[in-house]
Amino acid sequence: MQIGIIGGGPVGSIASLALKLMGHTVRLFDPTTQKPKMSLALSETTLSLLENIGVQPKAGQDLVEILVNEKGLPGSMLLNAPECGHSRFGRAICSHELDRILTEQVADMVEPVAVTQVRARSTTGNPRIELETGEISEPDLVILADGGRSGLSNSIGMDAQLRSFDRTALLGRIHVEAPVRGRAYERFIGTGPLALLPIDPEVYGFVWSLAPREAEALKQATPALLDALCLALPRELGRIKLVCDVVKIPLIERWIDQPYRPGIVLLGNGAQTIHPVAGQGLNLALRGVSRLVDALAMGDPDTAVREAFMSWKPNRDLTRLASSSLETLFDRDLLSRKLLTSVGMALGDQSSWLKRKISEAGMGIIS
Repeated sequence: MQIGIIGGGPVGSIASLALKLMGHTVRLFDPTTQKPKMSLALSETTLSLLENIGVQPKAGQDLVEILVNEKGLPGSMLLNAPECGHSRFGRAICSHELDRILTEQVADMVEPVAVTQVRARSTTGNPRIELETGEISEPDLVILADGGRSGLSNSIGMDAQLRSFDRTALLGRIHVEAPVRGRAYERFIGTGPLALLPIDPEVYGFVWSLAPREAEALKQATPALLDALCLALPRELGRIKLVCDVVKIPLIERWIDQPYRPGIVLLGNGAQTIHPVAGQGLNLALRGVSRLVDALAMGDPDTAVREAFMSWKPNRDLTRLASSSLETLFDRDLLSRKLLTSVGMALGDQSSWLKRKISEAGMGIIS
């Protein structure tokens, strides 16, 4: 099958490698762009997909523990991979390191040229890709993996629905004095959830959800940000310092109910952008890639796209709900809410079954 992929980020690159491995002819279009530096939590299903296409990230740290707690209250839940029956939950890595590995793998496939227009399959011909060079390509299937930035999906009638959380995320890196190797944190501190990922032996990446005005004030004043982080973070990490500039992004959930048209399918952030605090955006997208790759081995492209999406949609809906619920629940600085969640986490910490189910959902093992 002839497949054209637009967008050479992680989703487009991984889809290209997986489809090429299955014997398809792939053209990958990606004009050179600077990609943001983020901290990624790669789930076990993502790591298995990467291994299948010959990609084994060595940088970063294996995630073996996740501590979920609320500042100032005793209740907490510690997810431990061996206790849940797994050697690890996944691996934390810098997005630039993953991009570097994937760029090397797809170097002989990528065409650094912009796509100006795409058209869906018609009754008389295949879907159509028009390049800035004037070339026209008509593959059997077009995959849009450009994050929705180009507007190509809008041009074929795939308009996204938007939901603003009225929150802003601060993303950055900190060096800590006393790291706990392999432990990630999901911390609730009254202002909104704060997630920490151990991407190097003494460096954590953080995502902190805040009110927009507070986020702007902290971004503009590094000493104030450090003071706020010191108050928010677990004391066990010791003294901290920033190791990179902080990035500020508005938190908006974005999704397309039916991200496909005849001969065209939208994958990745263009199809759905979810709350980043649970670190599931890339993993969710790649679970969709896996379903599509498997389905394309069984039938024609339009049937494969439709069946792949329908089998993946329940996972997408559940992951979106779980990610947004963290923000909705934990941005309320109410004593009654804090007491309920604290007691809930303490009780949950006593249930091996519940902890295993929560961890496996995050790993992508179950829906």
